[in-house]
Amino acid sequence: MKRIIQCVAAFGFMASSCAWAQDSDTWEWRVIPYLWGLNVDGTMEIGPIENDLDVSFSDILSDMDIGGSLAGQFSKGQHGFHIDYTYLRLKPDANVLPSPPFAPGSKISPKMTINVFEAGYNWLFTDAQALLIGARYIDMEMRMAFDFTGPAPIDPDPLTAGPSWVDYFVGLQSRHHLSANWGVNLVGTIGAGGSDFPWTAQATFDRKFSNDNALHLGFRIWGLDYSENKNSLNARAALDATMYGFLVGYEFN
Repeated sequence: MKRIIQCVAAFGFMASSCAWAQDSDTWEWRVIPYLWGLNVDGTMEIGPIENDLDVSFSDILSDMDIGGSLAGQFSKGQHGFHIDYTYLRLKPDANVLPSPPFAPGSKISPKMTINVFEAGYNWLFTDAQALLIGARYIDMEMRMAFDFTGPAPIDPDPLTAGPSWVDYFVGLQSRHHLSANWGVNLVGTIGAGGSDFPWTAQATFDRKFSNDNALHLGFRIWGLDYSENKNSLNARAALDATMYGFLVGYEFN
């Protein structure tokens, strides 16, 4: 599935469309809070332990303590800037440990907190296309708790790790008007930095209202492959995951 998702990565990421105003001499702005119905597939490693990740949209609704995103965008003529903050607290499904060697019913329960700060520059080089250049700071807290059953159950301390890193990206955005009130946006980015070839994709349909605000409906994908202390088995921390799902946002102008 990951290869299929990467094939469509050229089509899009971003909180929403850039505030394009090529002929305007004044600054335009927009603020967009949005929700992301997240699914996660991949693996997480802390020290010598590797754990599969499986998070569906229903898990997000039931297990996420706090979550949400906020984007701000500013533009004048061909030039624009955007900032984006996303916070997610995820509790993937617990995995049953093999028996033997573990007692039947023993489990490992992962948990993650993800903070993503993004800032970038947008250059509108045609009426419908823009070049994107920017950086993302990713801060994570990862935790694995163990539940060993048996005649003499033990309660070991959980494994924890707190990696953080910076990725730089470049991308393209294409915006098209379908009618006076409807538009479609396709955006894709690829990058380099602390993680190995990070990529993002997003496609949205936008419905503009009479007050110039707009509703955004679409689909977003992030690909992350990060590891630190690769040569130290006990100190290793790694995340190789694809995060994807439908999103909805409301744009204020």
